[in-house]
Amino acid sequence: MSSRPLTATTHAIVVEKPEAFAFGPTQFTFLQLQTEEGMDARPMSLATSPTRPHLEYAVRLSDSPYKRAFAALQPDDEVRVFGPIGDFVLHETRPAVLVAGGVGITPLKGMAEYAADKALSIPIRLVYSNRSEDEILYRRELEALETQNARFRVLHTLTRTTDDGWQGKTGRIDQKLLQEAARDLADPIYYVSGTPSMVVGTLRLLRGLGVPESDVEIEAFRGYE
Repeated sequence: MSSRPLTATTHAIVVEKPEAFAFGPTQFTFLQLQTEEGMDARPMSLATSPTRPHLEYAVRLSDSPYKRAFAALQPDDEVRVFGPIGDFVLHETRPAVLVAGGVGITPLKGMAEYAADKALSIPIRLVYSNRSEDEILYRRELEALETQNARFRVLHTLTRTTDDGWQGKTGRIDQKLLQEAARDLADPIYYVSGTPSMVVGTLRLLRGLGVPESDVEIEAFRGYE
């Protein structure tokens, strides 16, 4: 196991993949840790593709016993993985618009890795919202995936940036940005991942654009705001 900060407020761990553990890109598991209050298991999206050799998880840090234990994990520590669970899984034959806020990027990063590793023919657009540039999780990894997969493109937007050097978009995800992401895509599926309020807000925007609910998959990170 390895452990590393992703940004000042987020942390990731990489765990050895159990033998014969198979999952779809990308479901979630329960991750059980030893905390100061005893054993605790929480639902946690897998932040990497089943095509990759390890399992990865990332959280936004807080002062909860579980998050403190997560950030303090050492290479020799043991965790337990239960799953996989859920139907938030990439459809391999339809164009995809991935929509993430903050740490909600985790399962969508895994989907993008899977599409690149499997050389899927579908176009994929990622709309990714963060507060500031230094809060962008997995920025280098996403740039590498854009290089690896010509059909994959990232559209960043920052909601609280004051950085004059930022050349990208600013403000919350809106209908215009979603329309730009879906431009030229035939019958895409939208995958929305983030806090419940972000997911609800995005669903409202998509409904306003006339996107049927059957074309939207959601993953809400309860308790991780």
